[in-house]
Amino acid sequence: MKNEGYSPTWPLLFSYRGPVFGNGFLAHVDMCGKLLARVETEGIWFDGVNPGAFAVGAPTLEAASRIVTEALTKVLIDFAESADSFLSFKTTAERFYNQTDADTVGEWDWAVEAVKQGVMPIPAGLPRTPSGWQCGIQIVEKTLEEITPHDNAPVSDTRQLAAAA
Repeated sequence: MKNEGYSPTWPLLFSYRGPVFGNGFLAHVDMCGKLLARVETEGIWFDGVNPGAFAVGAPTLEAASRIVTEALTKVLIDFAESADSFLSFKTTAERFYNQTDADTVGEWDWAVEAVKQGVMPIPAGLPRTPSGWQCGIQIVEKTLEEITPHDNAPVSDTRQLAAAA
């Protein structure tokens, strides 16, 4: 797939870890996802690859990274509010994560290759992740005895370029 006519597009990896309280359950969500970051007139736009039904924008890369955490937290809370059980929440969250389309995956693959070949300029300070990095989602139910202070807030990081140097 070609990326002609588009502004720079960076293949980013993000991680998200945090608690989700539902109707009678507590889930811990741990995911590594893929985003396409584009430079737009208004700033940076993130299009989700996994999860695919996901997009956010902000004036800067750093601000967009923060918004990813907020948006994912809101989506997961919405899923928890409508779920009647942990299993229902887990199924819905996994379905959300796995939604993607062939065009977006193709654009992701193109962007990774462009970075590897050095034809895509990249922002200074973005660390590169080794090729073949595997992403996914893991959702586990927690009991009250398993909860620690570390479970209080979601943690997210979108500052990794998905390509080897």
